[in-house]
Amino acid sequence: MTVASPSSLVRARWHRTIASLPEDRPAVTPFHSRQWAAAWQSPQVESVLAHRHLLLSDGQRTHRLSYQLSDNSPLWKALESDTHRRTPVFSGPVVYAPSLYSQYGGLPGASALVLAEAVDRGRQLAQECDAQALLVPNLAPVELEQWTRIRPPDAQARLFYAHRTPIGAGLAEFTARIPTSQARAELQRQHSRGTDAGLVLRTVTGAALPPVLPAIHALHQDETRRQSRPTLYSLAMLTALPRIPGALALLAEEADGTLAGAFLGFRHGTTLYLWAETVAHGRRGDHTLGWLLAESIRHAAATGARVLDAGRGHYQFKRRMGFTPVPLTTAVYLTTLHPRVISSLRELNTALDAFGRP
Repeated sequence: MTVASPSSLVRARWHRTIASLPEDRPAVTPFHSRQWAAAWQSPQVESVLAHRHLLLSDGQRTHRLSYQLSDNSPLWKALESDTHRRTPVFSGPVVYAPSLYSQYGGLPGASALVLAEAVDRGRQLAQECDAQALLVPNLAPVELEQWTRIRPPDAQARLFYAHRTPIGAGLAEFTARIPTSQARAELQRQHSRGTDAGLVLRTVTGAALPPVLPAIHALHQDETRRQSRPTLYSLAMLTALPRIPGALALLAEEADGTLAGAFLGFRHGTTLYLWAETVAHGRRGDHTLGWLLAESIRHAAATGARVLDAGRGHYQFKRRMGFTPVPLTTAVYLTTLHPRVISSLRELNTALDAFGRP
């Protein structure tokens, strides 16, 4: 089903800053919150040429979607680097709605008319900015079906997977659900080794969060240099995160206080989201990731969380641990039909599947 132009039925207005928009109702995820959008309008690692925020109302509900014109996203570059692409998929700027860094995208709960208007306005914005495409990233399966049914994209690319699991009673119950005895032994071994090596979990929230961010960023930089990969997170980007309700850091620290690894995430409702991670592979990489994951489950259970969303990356490890993979697909709407771009997106999607995803 393709919805006809709903311009007379949906009120839509562009805003240049998030501050000029009315307050939102409670967000489905932290990545759909007003605070996330405001944080992402701050200086960050992406090359952002312009921001726009679209307020949409169909007379029943009001929705907001943030758009950014960008000619360089390190997260996109990392995907192309992982798949050894020699030429970029896009040769110019594109419009993201919203940023790739938002783990979940879309407009949960929006009507067909609102979604159609969001695509039509976004594609018009991309044309006005001489961008090659409008990208609506990280659509979970239900969202993807709705967007593609209402406004079929020119191409799709399944760029990431998220990973989710129920917390249950805690680490023992989680470990018992791991699908194979080998994987159960793997997690138990990593957890024991980390504990025996003196690793300690420190949970940081609120006013205590900004002071630990430089150390997390420094560890991330060290690891990306070691792996010859793009730096995905700038310090300015991380510094904006404490503005988002529920922001926290789970730190794996050695006995002398040295940072061995960290998860940055959000407690939102009954879900603990682990959005970004960094681990010092040189000294503790053989067990720090598993130890930190196990301790995160213990922390989530102790604080009453019901679901752990372990984010993107480390696909095979998280799958072995019994997490349910959630495909996150980007819908691509081209401003000018370009067969080479469509072909390149298909190649990228195929190469990512071969790179080791579920």
